[in-house]
Amino acid sequence: MRSISSYVHDAAFKTFRASTLRRSRFHDEKGQFALRSFADIRDCTSSLGSTALRISVGYRSRRPWIATNAFRHLRARLSKEARVFEWGSGTSTVWYSRRCSEVHSVEDDQFWFERIKEKAPAAYMYHLRGDAYVNKICEFPLRYFDLISIDGSQRLACFRVAQDRLKVGGTLLIDNTDKDRDTHGDHYQIDQLLDATQNWAIHRFTGWAPGIFFPQETTICTQL
Repeated sequence: MRSISSYVHDAAFKTFRASTLRRSRFHDEKGQFALRSFADIRDCTSSLGSTALRISVGYRSRRPWIATNAFRHLRARLSKEARVFEWGSGTSTVWYSRRCSEVHSVEDDQFWFERIKEKAPAAYMYHLRGDAYVNKICEFPLRYFDLISIDGSQRLACFRVAQDRLKVGGTLLIDNTDKDRDTHGDHYQIDQLLDATQNWAIHRFTGWAPGIFFPQETTICTQL
């Protein structure tokens, strides 16, 4: 039987660090500190409040669950005429469908697909898996989309097929680029490819998303 002290230790660990991959709850998985300005402190406080609401009453913010500083950057760039494609449906789908002219969203989880389809009736939604999930974007003309978001499954494969469908000057959003430091998985490999490219203007945002009380990195790229 575990001792009381071990439970206290685990609770303190989860409170302060959130996971073994973080130096503290205030660092992302790259080790980047996320309280560097008054705006960060405000975003952190908002994240704490929305996380408490999510846990206690199931509330979910109706905007993309990306770093808030990245969201502000995206919102300033995204026009009402924008065409959007996203891998991974969610509150982002609802927000895009209310703001943009055309939204296509691919989801591989049946329950989540049905839930978001009900909340975002204006969006074109597709429940697909495997290669069909990745390659749905290939059905559209070259340079068709103003924004492409990679925030679902098979992210490296999606990243490889996304670029030809994005307009010159368009925006590519990749969430959680601080992850996979230990496994060198999809997030890490995408991050390495971005570091090596000269085809993108790259903006990295370490910040606080709604409903998740630890920081993450969201990367927003503009195709040159």
